[in-house]
Formats: sequence, C-alpha cells, structure tokens
Amino acid sequence: MPSPFPLVGRDDTQAALDGALEALAGGTGGCLVIEGPAGIGKTRVLTAAVGAAGERGITVAAGRTTELDRVAPLTTFLAALRTSVPPVLDETRMADITRHPDAKFWLVDQLSERVEQFCRDRPLVIAIDDIQWVDELTSLALRVMVPALQSSSVLWLLARRSHISRTPAAAMVDWLIDEGARSLPLEPLDPPAAARFCVNVLGARPGPGVLALADGADGNPFLLEELLTTLQATGRIHRSGGLAEVSEGPLPASFVTTVDRRLSELPAHVRRLLEVGAVLGRPFTLHEVAGLLAQPTAELLGATRDAVDAGTLIDSGSSLWFRHNLIREAVYDGLPGSARQALHREAVTVLRNEGRPAAEIAEHFVHGAQQVDPQSMELLRDAIDEVAHSAPGAAADLIMQTLDLLRGDDPGRLQLIADAIRLLASAGRLAEAQKLGDIYLSCGLSAPDEAAILLGLAEALKHAGQDREAVAYIERALCREGVPTPDQARLLGVQAHGLLQVGELDAAQRAAAGAVEQGGLSGTHSAVVLGGAAQSAVAYARGELDLALRHADDAVTLADRVRGEAPHRHPRLWLGRALVALDRTDRAGYVYEADRRIADQLGTVWSRPLSQLFQADLLLSTGQLGDAEAAAEAGLLAAEQLGATACAPALLATLAHLAVRRKDQTAARRHLDRARHYLDTGVCATDEEVQWETALYHDADGRPEAAFEALSSLYPILGDRPYLLVHEPLAAASLTRFALAVGARHEAASVVAAARRVADRNQGVVSLNGAALHAEGLLHDDLDALRAAVTAYRTSPRPLCRASALEDQAVAERSRGDDAAAPALFEQALSLYADAGAHRDVQRLQGRLRRARSGRPTGRGTARRPKSGWGSLTESELRVVRLVAQGRTNREVAAELFLSRHTVDSHIRHAFAKLRVSSRVELTRLALENDRGTASSSDGLRPAATR
Repeated sequence: MPSPFPLVGRDDTQAALDGALEALAGGTGGCLVIEGPAGIGKTRVLTAAVGAAGERGITVAAGRTTELDRVAPLTTFLAALRTSVPPVLDETRMADITRHPDAKFWLVDQLSERVEQFCRDRPLVIAIDDIQWVDELTSLALRVMVPALQSSSVLWLLARRSHISRTPAAAMVDWLIDEGARSLPLEPLDPPAAARFCVNVLGARPGPGVLALADGADGNPFLLEELLTTLQATGRIHRSGGLAEVSEGPLPASFVTTVDRRLSELPAHVRRLLEVGAVLGRPFTLHEVAGLLAQPTAELLGATRDAVDAGTLIDSGSSLWFRHNLIREAVYDGLPGSARQALHREAVTVLRNEGRPAAEIAEHFVHGAQQVDPQSMELLRDAIDEVAHSAPGAAADLIMQTLDLLRGDDPGRLQLIADAIRLLASAGRLAEAQKLGDIYLSCGLSAPDEAAILLGLAEALKHAGQDREAVAYIERALCREGVPTPDQARLLGVQAHGLLQVGELDAAQRAAAGAVEQGGLSGTHSAVVLGGAAQSAVAYARGELDLALRHADDAVTLADRVRGEAPHRHPRLWLGRALVALDRTDRAGYVYEADRRIADQLGTVWSRPLSQLFQADLLLSTGQLGDAEAAAEAGLLAAEQLGATACAPALLATLAHLAVRRKDQTAARRHLDRARHYLDTGVCATDEEVQWETALYHDADGRPEAAFEALSSLYPILGDRPYLLVHEPLAAASLTRFALAVGARHEAASVVAAARRVADRNQGVVSLNGAALHAEGLLHDDLDALRAAVTAYRTSPRPLCRASALEDQAVAERSRGDDAAAPALFEQALSLYADAGAHRDVQRLQGRLRRARSGRPTGRGTARRPKSGWGSLTESELRVVRLVAQGRTNREVAAELFLSRHTVDSHIRHAFAKLRVSSRVELTRLALENDRGTASSSDGLRPAATR
C-alpha cells in the first residue's frame, strides 16, 4: 500500500502516464518502465496510474513480485491476469494454459494469444511492481509478449528498483527499453518538493530543522516519511507559529535504526510477528506465523491489528504484506544470524505442512541448514526438478547453495555439479557454467562424470554458436577411456553438428555415423536422431540430396516412433530443408508447419530461430520476399530474446539478401555488419551464406571486383562442397557472372563444372538442372543453353531463378540482333520480379526494357512502390492487414495464411511503420477506407479501390 499522502514532484511522470492511458483508450498500447532506487516512490506512481486507469473504465491486471518469485515461475503474472475485473484468465482458460507446465514456449504463446483476444474487446493495463524479482519464465514471457502485442490495446506498466543487475529481469527490461519501451526514471525530490512533502506528512510548514532532515534523506520520499512519522510518534516533532520543528536530541543514523526505533515502540508480540513475517519473505498468512511461533492463531489477532494500525503491515484479506519491502529488509537484517537460521529451519517444517511448493521450502532449508541429510536431499532434489524447466538459472543457484551444505565426498555431489553446469548454460550464463566446469574438471573426475560435465558445456556452447569451443570440449571427453556408450553417442551427435558449422564435412560425417551406431547399440534414440540429422546436413552440403532426404526421413520416423527426448532434436527441420532443395516446396511447407506445432508442445527453446531461418529460406526460394523477410526478422528477434545466437549470422545474411533485392543498401550493410560482429565474437556460421550475401551487396553497388573477392575462398572448394549451389541454385549463374566480370575464366569454369555435377547427381531436380544450364550459357555465351535453362525453370518453384534466366536469354537474343524476342522475355522477367517484390531487379529490368523498346512504355511493373502509405504495403502485408481489420488475432491470421504467428507479428510491425499508425483501431479504419467492398473468406476485405 502506498503512502496516504498525495504525490509531489512527479508532474512529468504523471503526465507521461496520463498520456499513455489516453492513447490506450484510443486503442494504442505501449510499455513504460518506472525505475529508481528503493523508496523513491515507484509503487506510489504505479498505484496512481492504476487508479487513473480504473477511473477511465480500463481493465487492470496488477501484481507485485517478491524475491521468492524467482523460484515460483509465472506466479505473480498469472495471479494478476486471473484477478483482474473481468479476469483476463478465468479458471477454464487457466487450466488450458497450464496443462503443459514444461512446454514454456507453448505456455507463453497461449498467454500472448489470450491477452490479445481479451484486448480485442477492451483496453488492458498490465502493471507489475518490483519487476526486478520476477522469475526467468516471466522474463521470457515479457520479452516475447511486449513486442508481440505491440499492435494490441495493452499498456504494460513495469516498476523496477535500479542497481539490481543480477536477476533474470534486469536484462529483459534493458532489452525492452532498447526495443522502444519508455523509461521513466524517478529522481530524488528537489528541495521545494521535499518541503511540500513535509507539509503533507506533518500538517504544517517545516522549520529549518525539519528541512535539514529532509535534505539528509536525499530526496527519498519513503525514507523521509518514515523518519518524520517515527519522530512524530515519539513526540520529537513540535509545532509553533504554524511551523513544525524537530526537538533536540540524537537522530537515527540510518533507515535501519529508524525502523528499529519505530519497532521498539511496538509490543514484543508485535515485533515477533514482524520478525517471522520477514523470514517468510513473501505475503504470509497468520496460520503460517502461528506455526513458526507455536502459538494458536487466535492469540496473534491482536498483534496483527497493532501491526496494521502502525502502518507496518497491510492486510489484503487473505494474506499480510509489509507496507514496503525496505521495512521487511530492515526487520530481517536486524535479526541476529542465529535467530534467522533457526527461523528458516522451523519454516521448512511449517511450510511442508502448509503444502507450499518444494522450491520455496528449499529456499528456507538452505538458509537454515548446516548439513544435508538423505531426507533433506530428497526435498532439495524435488525443488531443483520443480523449477529446472522454467527457471534453470534459479535451479542452478539452488544447486550451488546445496553444494555448500554437502560433504566433499558426498556421492551425489558430482551429479549435482553436472546438473548445475547444464542449467547455468541453458539459462544463458555460459561464463559461469564454464568457470564451474573448469574448476571441477581439474579435480581428477571419473570418465562418466567428466563426460557428463563436458557434454553439458558443449551443448550450451553449441546453442550459443560457439562451435569450436564445443568441439574442443567433446574431443576432450571422447579421449577418455570408460565413457559410457550412451554418453559417447550423445557426444558424437553434438560433435557432428559442431564440425558442420566449422566446415569439417568428413569429420562431421564420421561423428554423425558414430552417433547413429553408438546410439543404436545403447538405445539412445535422441543421439540416433541427432546423428541422422547431421548425416542429412552433410549429404546436403555435398549435393547428395536423395541421401540427405533419406537420413532426415529416417530420423523423423524414429523420433515419432520412440518419442521421449528424440523429438526434441527436431529432425523435421532437416527434412524440410532437403525437400526445398529437391523442389518439393509444398511438402516442405507442411513439414515445417508440423515441426512448429511439435516445438510449441515441447517448449524447445533452441529450435525457434532455426525454424524461422529454414522457413525464410523456403519463402525466399519461392519468391515470397515479404513473408521471407518477416520470417527472418521473427527468427532474429527470437534469437535475441533467447540468447540463442547460433542462428543469428545466417538470419542476418538472409535479411541482407532481401534488403539488396528490395534496393535498400543501407539496411543490407547494417545486417552484414551485425553478422560479421557475431562471427568476430566466435559465433560460427556456414561461411558460404555470409560470403554470398556480401558478394550480392557489392554487386548491387556496382563493384564486381569486390563481389568476386568476397567469394575468392569459395571457388576452389565448390567441387567438394557445393553447399551454396544446392542451397541457392541461382548462385551458379551469379558466381559465374562475377568471375567473368573480372576475367577469372578458370574460376567461372569451376563453378559450371560443379553445378553440372550437382545436377547430374540429382537428376529430376529441375532447379538444379536449370542452374547448371544457366551457368553454362553464361560461360560459353551459349544461347541454346540459356533457352534450355528457361525451359527447365518453367516447372521450377523458384520464380527468381526463372526471371534471371529469362533476363540473360533476352540479353543474349539482343546481342545476336533479335530485337523482337528480347522485349517479351524482359517483360516476363519483369513480371516475375515485380510479383516477388524485388525492387532492384524491377528497376534494372525497366531500364533494359526501355532500351529494348527504344524508349516506349515498359508496361507492367513500371510504377515504383512508395515508401509509406497504403500503396507501400506488400501483398503479404496486405493479406495480414485485411484479416487484422476483420478482428482476427495474430494467431488466427497465422493459421489462415499458414505462417508462424511470429512472422505475422513482423508483418504487422512493418504495416504500422509504413502506415504511421499505432493501433489496430487506426489500422482497421485505413483498411476500410482503402479496401471498400465485402469480405472474402481468403483475403479479408475485397479490394475495390486503392488510393
């Protein structure tokens, strides 16, 4: 409960909050972060904003976290959504959302969907106080939901104590601010505001002595209020001539002594109540206090009333709160260490009887125990397991506290250490995981124990893109004699994928085969699946697509049959990629959709960026550039939200490619610079992807020498590793063109030979055959080959490949004097480029077509898309906007368009920026103005006129 006195000195903050509420009433949401040191007035400001929202008829979901929230995933957040009026989550929806507690991504997506549905009908304020204490899962939820719900009528009000950096929420809030959330820092009250505050507390103008006290409180209103209230309660404030002055005598030296002096005025039984409440560390019940004090509950009623009357506790009806956490901290810190330890020990028994979560009980155990007995170890193990899935960092911290209570020779110690390393790594705390691992790896561990620790470190490093370090850890483990076969299989599977990223195909193949063999012998199915996916990736990089398909298909079949941990390896992603290379893009789309559903159910964090990357590749290959960009952006956002940086360089390379196509060299350069930054920090990526996009960037800048130089290390290896020619068939023609432009005919010939080998190895794949013919036509200036390439591409699902071949055929026809054939070919290519939204290619073709027609109008595709306004929206964005205008949620739009919800989020962000709107209300109005007519089932509003 905030102070009963009115706010002073917060006019700018109140104005910002009033403006945000006004915008929310009009349909525009946002995120504001109120921050400052303890006692500066964050809770009071937040409470005032919540009250103002209620007066406007806006639904409010409000909660306040405590330090114990870090081991109670989503507790405060779900309680806030459940207790709003009307509730955002009723009991039925609450049961639906929490039925898969381990599938945290599924859980977050369901929460996001429910809040979006709720905000369709009414605006919503979600206010969370003391956000610095929220758990890892709530932090993840806010990272995902705040940007995802940017277009919805939801205003996030988050209050955090500054200077607390080692919590899951700290990085989350900083990230939100970097992404556009508005920070409202609360500064100390200036002297005039402090003087007005003194008037409110004392009911009289402050005299010089009181003003000196205010100055000593450093403008902190809570500390000043406590000091003045304590002095007034002890008769130290007197009034004369309309002035309030403090009488002579010693003053409290600190806030703690202020609280001590205030508590000293309370009866002993009230102080005991407060001390026990402070140890419990969260809102507590009278029954729990009675249990710790071994007293009947009825005997504590008087003490409770006195504590509430004194303004120290708040009675919420079901529990008791300290009026301010600073008071609780001061009471707790004032207890002798032995008393604290004893109370924590007593709390373990009482809270067990109360049925509190194991993780909360464990917190008290580690603060009160001196050594762990078998029964207590079982409790701690349960607590660690309880929070490990949703709060791995908190589980790791609990393990580290437990280790301090174990004997050095305890048989369970090493397994706990291995678990801590794995959990720290999965929480993104890699440096701590490595430091802990290095300490214990130097202690002469047994082979199984060392292998378990090294595997945990390697998987975490692989997730973060540090493949070279991951491979080094695995090699160290595999060198030991006596590593159990299941662990060998798992190590080999991770090693295979790491070796793929550092370009060692032969070694990756050996490791992958070993994972499949050892996993099969030991029944370690997840290792077989992981090894099979690696075998598929090796075959893909070598251009052996039937083999890549077979390995991936086998892995998918096994994962579906045995379930357990095997599906967590997501073999469908590699199956989909092989299908795209084989031109079976429709089936690939269904495979990716199935994998997305599985990922939602499993809650597998690492797969989301990779899934979006592969989806973007599919969309790019089929000429859906707008959707490809949205998918890549969604993948990059997920990678940053999760700290899963392994995919970031490839996603940025894809975005650079799309920016070049879109004729935005500035954005392309920015994406490439960011990709290089990741590579410079040790994140590994398939070299070809960044080199290829860099070459495209230089070529678009009119620098063929730089384009060729960017690929100089690639030309010699294409024969053994034709990865780029498989991944991007159009690269065969482009690589040939870049080489010929600088007179490097030998390199051009090597590309053509490699492309032909790939095509011959994969007969029946029309895109690969067309790519080889296209490159041959350029190398030998062979018009027949170019015509054959165009014919091959007629049945290919890759329109940009077909457009490029048409363009080169037209140039060749003109060079041979056939000016009649060239315009029609240019026109066909222009149409394909325009449909895809490849603005740079459209502009180039328009120039060639004008020259071919001697200045006559160029026909289709001549109008340039504006940068803003309704006409600037791509076809993909229009499809999304029209469905949003019908009132569909992002998930409903995604289901109808067969996109991921996160890709839809990205489209909506683009549309908001181009249309310069900030709410779905404004978006719907523009859609109705620009698309007059009736709604169709597929496209939303049928366009009748476009302005």
